[in-house]
Amino acid sequence: MRLLLVIFVSLAFACTTDDQREFMVASEFEEQEYIWLSWVESGFLGGKPFYYTALNAIKEITPYCKVRLFYGLQNNLSKEQLEKRIYQKLLESNIDTSQVRLFYNEQYYGAIQDPGPIFLRRKGGFALADFKFNHPDKRTELIDRNVASNLNLPIVSSDMISEGGAWQTNGKGTMLLVESVELDRNKSMTKQQIENEYKRVLGVKKIIWLKSGLKEEEWGKLDNGIYGIGTGGHIDEFCRFADEHTILLAEVSEQEMSQDKILKESHRRMEDAFNILKNETDQDGTNFKIIRVPTATLMTKKISYNHLTETEKYWFENATGDTLEFYLATSYLNLVIANGVVVTSKYWTEGLPEEVRIKDEKAKTILEKAFPDRRVVQIDCMPLHHDGAGLHCHSRNEPKK
Repeated sequence: MRLLLVIFVSLAFACTTDDQREFMVASEFEEQEYIWLSWVESGFLGGKPFYYTALNAIKEITPYCKVRLFYGLQNNLSKEQLEKRIYQKLLESNIDTSQVRLFYNEQYYGAIQDPGPIFLRRKGGFALADFKFNHPDKRTELIDRNVASNLNLPIVSSDMISEGGAWQTNGKGTMLLVESVELDRNKSMTKQQIENEYKRVLGVKKIIWLKSGLKEEEWGKLDNGIYGIGTGGHIDEFCRFADEHTILLAEVSEQEMSQDKILKESHRRMEDAFNILKNETDQDGTNFKIIRVPTATLMTKKISYNHLTETEKYWFENATGDTLEFYLATSYLNLVIANGVVVTSKYWTEGLPEEVRIKDEKAKTILEKAFPDRRVVQIDCMPLHHDGAGLHCHSRNEPKK
């Protein structure tokens, strides 16, 4: 994978003047040239193949924005065979293939939000941020460098571990971080050192720290015996920028928190985040508008430990017994903003309680008010939720120049 060599230019950035070095990470709500999505033929922990959701997302996105489809070798298919199969599936779904450009990377990867390309605006075009990424397959470390080489873009490099789904920026200089993630990934660094590095690499000016994410997003067996397979607190599950002054924040209702101790803890954490954000301002001293969005229905899945692959067993350390239950990473805020459309999840299917359908509709209505000039659509993202992820996790934004 990633046989192309890339010229590292971080030293060149360090040697230029401050004026020449001006750059900043782009926002997701500005006009986009491409939305990157990943093509994965397999599923995870009993879920359908990830490409089921990718196809649904591409169908909704391509009328508004082009798609770069990130794919790599899998299922013993050659590059040519896989490419032919992808185009066949696109055509079967009545997708305009002229709006889809394939991006080949020898190693495939699903949740490309974390190790994938982070576009930085700078004078004369773009650069890419290149953070470290902790993953058992060290080839994932090279994804952003291979993208930079392919697109002929310079790189701003860092030795700090960073995952794209763990932070949000408003494109004007304000960044939201989560302590439970950043301090866990970079145990040898202080909060100030982490702030300084994000400011250097991404060009942000002000950083706001939230304490932790949703309780069910934690790793390992929780107090109630159900496993969490999430990210340990990635912000794209519970807090997003809708525009430079508007923040969407998840909310657990009073009724829900009284029914479940996991939801009770998530409620406490989300209210803690609300209290922090309502007393904060952006980089220019402007207060934020905070819109509360309901957390999606808490859902679990049961699976046989003996039927898991070695990779899947990794998430169930010290498991006892064969039957395991884990939380699906449900969220309405793990969404993709693609010019005139916002694509998020839906959860109600035939046979589920009526309150699930009502909550889907409530979330959509709130998002429509938050994005008045965009169409809001809901699709089935359940294959990705089995991966401890959502649609945003399996995507990346490439803004227009």
